[in-house]
Amino acid sequence: MSKRQRSFTAAPAKKGPSPATVGQINKGRETPTTVLSLDSDIVGIIFAFLDMFDLVRCSLVCKHWNAIVESRSLREFYERKMKNSSIFDAGSSEFTKMPLRAILREVALEQHKLALQCGGFYVDQWKGHSTRVAQCRMKMGMLVTGVGDKVIRFWSLDSYKCIEEHSVPDMFSLIDFDFDDSKSFRTQNEVD
Repeated sequence: MSKRQRSFTAAPAKKGPSPATVGQINKGRETPTTVLSLDSDIVGIIFAFLDMFDLVRCSLVCKHWNAIVESRSLREFYERKMKNSSIFDAGSSEFTKMPLRAILREVALEQHKLALQCGGFYVDQWKGHSTRVAQCRMKMGMLVTGVGDKVIRFWSLDSYKCIEEHSVPDMFSLIDFDFDDSKSFRTQNEVD
């Protein structure tokens, strides 16, 4: 008695994900990564890990971050965090009535006062635009800032000096800027 053996055939091979097309790769390169590309809730969560003085610094970076710092949810988080702080009595009605901006100003003043009492200090501040910076990129060993005042400025990270600047004509609003591999930059403008 012999059993008839069934023939065995291998299952058809499954295809893996197809490789990205040239168009998909170029589209990924064209989309700039900016401060604004992060969701406000994610930035708020990141800010929750900072101490108050670092939060003051972040509020000065750009309008988007300033709005996040002044948001209600972040304020409530810092109210709970500051209950044991020596700067404010968080249980007092004075604290709950104060805007977060005033609280942050008090924190910054307290930090500056302590720095002056301790002796020498170094101030590292770049004042390069007439308005807040809305875009900030680091490329090719330079820091590039701009948008609000229609001027793009290139800064040396070694000397902290403006190396180059490009203005946008008054009839256009500067929305965004980015670099390509040829070390030239491109802007995204909108007619006013």
